[in-house]
Amino acid sequence: MRPIRAPMAAAGLVLAALCIAPAAAKAQPAAAAPYALKDHALDTLQREFGGFWVGTDRLSDEKFETMQQPLTPAYQAKKEEQTLNRKEGRQIFSPDEQCLPRGMPRVMISLGTAFEAVVRPNTFNLILVAGGLQVRNLWVDGRKPTPDDDLFDTFAGESIGRWEGDALVVDTHGLRPTNEILYGVAGHKLTVNERIRKTGPDALEIDTTVTDPVVFTQPWVYTLHFQRSRTRTIEESSYCIAALDRSVDKDGKEGFDLTPPP
Repeated sequence: MRPIRAPMAAAGLVLAALCIAPAAAKAQPAAAAPYALKDHALDTLQREFGGFWVGTDRLSDEKFETMQQPLTPAYQAKKEEQTLNRKEGRQIFSPDEQCLPRGMPRVMISLGTAFEAVVRPNTFNLILVAGGLQVRNLWVDGRKPTPDDDLFDTFAGESIGRWEGDALVVDTHGLRPTNEILYGVAGHKLTVNERIRKTGPDALEIDTTVTDPVVFTQPWVYTLHFQRSRTRTIEESSYCIAALDRSVDKDGKEGFDLTPPP
């Protein structure tokens, strides 16, 4: 596992103790690792971005919990409560435990995140294999975002992309308010900005900014890295099946009846 770097926020707050590239890389990404695209033609983009990408910043729930975010006091307390519940084996109302998709933004940084990228004339399709198959459509056809009043909230949200030089900048809104920011801690009114660019023939970097005026005191900024696999491809994922025989005792601890059916 590659080492994880921690940036400093404008107020001097450490945004992530484990996994995040320096904040300066977001302001001047080309200077960090230049990689020029020949053009934005469809065949060029499919050659550069198509294929199976595997996340190299692999975060377990335990590591995810140690990351420092610019949380409001109320949400910092929620995070600490859920961290303690998990450690003591109490029930955590997380999408993972209820067989729901993880949704944005957590689906992109979960342990085992990988995706198949398919480039089409009007979209980048990301087929994610973390926590069951999920699809993100990154629209690159110049459309305007759907007004919030007309948009039905989804796990993936509506993602609108535009090119800024060699970087695909994607803004995502219309996310379900139950989507997680942290393990067991949902957001409120999330929006996500991603700056996707190549840093090598088979290397991809995504600078991410998560904004939520209720949850955060300022935007949460981090960087993810992916490596393209020339041998792997999309495959059947382990779908979640609701635990019908799950029980919770008086102390909030979960139990499962694992007796095989007759």
